Amino acid sequence: MPLHSSHVFASHIGHTGKTTLAYQMSTFYASKHPDARVLIMDLAEEGDLTKRLLGGVDAAGRKVESLFGGVFRLLQAAEKRPSGLTSWLWSSTFDVMEHAVCLKEHNPALPDNLYLISSGAWPRTEAPMSDDVRKQVCERIRDSLTKSTETWKLFCDTDGDRRPSPYTMLAYGLCDEAIVPLHLNKGDLDRTETMLGVMHELRERGEIRTQVLFIVWNFVKVLKDDPVEYNGMMLPFTPTKVCMDILESCNRRLYGSATELAGLFVHAGESEADFIKSSTAVLRVLADNVLRPSEELGVPVVEMVNRLAESGKKTMKFQSGDIAYDTKGETISNVMDGLKQLEEKFEAMALG
Repeated sequence: MPLHSSHVFASHIGHTGKTTLAYQMSTFYASKHPDARVLIMDLAEEGDLTKRLLGGVDAAGRKVESLFGGVFRLLQAAEKRPSGLTSWLWSSTFDVMEHAVCLKEHNPALPDNLYLISSGAWPRTEAPMSDDVRKQVCERIRDSLTKSTETWKLFCDTDGDRRPSPYTMLAYGLCDEAIVPLHLNKGDLDRTETMLGVMHELRERGEIRTQVLFIVWNFVKVLKDDPVEYNGMMLPFTPTKVCMDILESCNRRLYGSATELAGLFVHAGESEADFIKSSTAVLRVLADNVLRPSEELGVPVVEMVNRLAESGKKTMKFQSGDIAYDTKGETISNVMDGLKQLEEKFEAMALG
């Protein structure tokens, strides 16, 4: 069966929501597609995504060390061994899943079709790989998934690095498309345009083939929970007026950049209105009493919704160490509506 699709959450800016979106969207996708298998590669150094998937920071601290650093072992194994024997890079029997763990075995809140090649816990060096070796590594990993008897979906998380780092370059090499979150402001857009220019140059030189699927305007402030139409899109909430004004300005500038960077966006060459509809998404500020327990306890929002429905209650309580969260069902639903819209755009616009 084929590798169905591959997506990297990328931004050269830290704290834009890459890991949060990787966590929520991968678990949502796996829950929605039980017949597929979903592989997550955590290519960020600290392994924040790994820790959330393993049950949160507190729970991850109690896990055995061997669960962490899977991606480092995978790449170390690609080097020549002291004996002179060649690495898995040249082996016809290489199976990338030997370096992955089934997350359901370690976190019962997750779907059973979700797998992780972990990060975190291991110190690492980031000596640049040659272009040829990096391309061979990526080709072997993708080939292993393509030759599997299962249908695979690949997600990669990355650091907020400006270089990009060797590990981010690996993610670009593995993934056909990128989802790029950023704060809704001109400063973040200015820095993101630099990143888009770097990606365009890398594509022009043939070092990567990754295209941008869409930009996520993240952490948008909410005026009210009522849906509103914006440029042909129905948003599940109404942003504040100042956010709408900034959104209009930033989207106009983004369209200009996309026009100059020919071929970088998957859905380019359309009118400005069509580009905004297909290549941007708007995500509200997610409530702390939903997002924090979701991350701290390793319970994705899609599982919160399932538990709420099964309980028949209108509120949920979460205990994270000495912190207690009381959350209304309506608040959870509002968060889910935002993620659901993002997931629907992802599935509608992805090439895979």
